[in-house]
Parts: sequence; C-alpha cells; structure tokens
Amino acid sequence: MTIGKFLGRIAAVVALFALYSVAQAISVVPTIVTNGKAGALIVAGVFTIAFGGLLYLLAAVYQYFLRFEKPAVYGPRHLDKKVARFMVGMVLALAATQLLNGIGLQLHWTQEASNQEALTALLKQAPLAMVLVAVVGAPPVEELLFRGLLMHCFPHQDQRGWLWFSGSVSALVFGLLHAGPSEPFAWALYTAMGAIFAATYAYTKDIRYSMTLHFLNNFIALFL
Repeated sequence: MTIGKFLGRIAAVVALFALYSVAQAISVVPTIVTNGKAGALIVAGVFTIAFGGLLYLLAAVYQYFLRFEKPAVYGPRHLDKKVARFMVGMVLALAATQLLNGIGLQLHWTQEASNQEALTALLKQAPLAMVLVAVVGAPPVEELLFRGLLMHCFPHQDQRGWLWFSGSVSALVFGLLHAGPSEPFAWALYTAMGAIFAATYAYTKDIRYSMTLHFLNNFIALFL
C-alpha cells in the first residue's frame, strides 16, 4: 500500500466519522425542536433516514476496502463451536470491564466518563432518539468505522503482526474518542472494550460478531 492510498483511506474514515456526528445530531433534532412533543413515528423515521443512509455509505466503503484484501479472508462465518466458545469468552471480558467500571464509580476512583455524562443528559431530553442512536445505530456504525474501515487502512490484514497493530490502533482510538486524556480510568476501560471488539473481528473475520457484542454492551450499559 502506498503512502497516498493510506492517507486517502484515513481521510475517508475521518470524513465518515464526521458524518456519524451529523447523523447523531439529526436524530435528536425533532425532539429538541418540538420540546419533546415530536411523535415516536417522526423520531424513528428521522433516525432511520439518517442512520440508514450512513450505514449504506459505510457498508459500500467497507466492501471497497475489502476488495484489496486476499479473497475469502473476510466475510460471513458460521457460528460453530469454536466461534461460540470464543464469543462466550468475549462476553465475559465485556462483563468484567463493566464490573470494573461500576467498582471504580462506587469507590470514587473515577467519575462518569464525559461521553457517558453527555449521553445521560441527552437521554433525558430525547429518550427515544438516544435509545435508537445508542443501542440500534451506534453498534453497526462504530464497528464499521473502528474495525471495518480503520483496521483496513493498514496493509496486510492477513498477517498476524499487522493485524495486531491495526487492532491496537483501533482500540486506542476507540478509547480516546469515548473518554478524554483527563479520564485515564475511563479511557483504559473504553480501550479495553475496543480491544475486545477488535479481537473479535480479527478472530472471526466477520464483522457481524463484533457488532453483536457492541449491541449487547450498549444495551446492558443503557438499561441495566
């Protein structure tokens, strides 16, 4: 991969991250503008249009990136016993990060991450829109961005060394975009989550598995 192609991929990922922020903002507009009086169908419709369009674009770019990988390396993989055992281990790892977060908050080792505080505040203002964004929209969008695209900005994804490197970058950036440098405990936990999702994608080569874990994590974090 040439430097120009690498920089072009990075630029595309940055642009798509910006579009993700736009889609999030659009999703809460009906509720904010009407002071919470917007109907559920309107809120759901705006969310569907904003995130549906974004997901279509992300999926198209992801498939374009995969064209430059070795054939049959990435794609659908059946849930066999080996994958099932791996997924159980990843679920337990996610549960451990959530437990550590709870312990850290209870013992005042850390405060609620700024990302989580912002989510909680918006949840009060636009509950339906934020539930849709956090639980339905974020898992597939963020997995396509952080794993499907960011990891494939780097060459030779069929080689273990490069796979470790790209997965580590994905996890570190995931942590930084969810918790700032002034929140080291929260950053470490989000980075650990990102590492779990990256490991899942690297192992299965099927992004649906990391999406499933991400959905489970966000659902539990929001409702439990």
